[in-house]
Amino acid sequence: MTPSPRSRRAAVLAPVLGLLLVGTLAPADAAGAVVSVRDFSFTPATVTVAPGQSVTWEFGSLHTTTSDQRFWDSGDRGAGASYAVAFRDAGTFGYHCTMHPSMTGRVVVPVTATGSAATGWRLRWSVRSSTPSNRRFDVRVKRVGATTWTVFRKATAKRAGLFNPSGRGSYLVRARTRNVGVGASGWSPALTVSIS
Repeated sequence: MTPSPRSRRAAVLAPVLGLLLVGTLAPADAAGAVVSVRDFSFTPATVTVAPGQSVTWEFGSLHTTTSDQRFWDSGDRGAGASYAVAFRDAGTFGYHCTMHPSMTGRVVVPVTATGSAATGWRLRWSVRSSTPSNRRFDVRVKRVGATTWTVFRKATAKRAGLFNPSGRGSYLVRARTRNVGVGASGWSPALTVSIS
């Protein structure tokens, strides 16, 4: 018996959705995640949010939340203060406290995909409506089981693209965001998509 298109889509999307949840060390609801800044630590140290969600840092004492690649900088914030950043681009964003460099954390933002194994996948690595002049994106793909990544997009201002290679199989996709002239985020978690 041949599976229906709906059951085939469900079989493909289940592992994809599972990958989006793996590694989430703090819950991210519709508003995003909250990080407590106190006792010389960011708690939790790693949070995963969906593209477009925010991370809010709530300060219990004097610290900063400062991106390693200058994507954001809260400046000095004391007890009772908060600071929020909306994460619209894929990548793993390291940060620290400028007053206490041993205090570090990470915000993880995955690539998303819509489509099907039969028609290909629209990969989205940014949910912005336009790309600022100081932002560019790198996107790489790798067939599951391969040892090297290949370039899908390099230093592109585009925020999405269709992935529909001629070779059948499963592929991993990851992306990072560049702060032009400063540096790049780490890579996003690998997303798995299948092509039939």
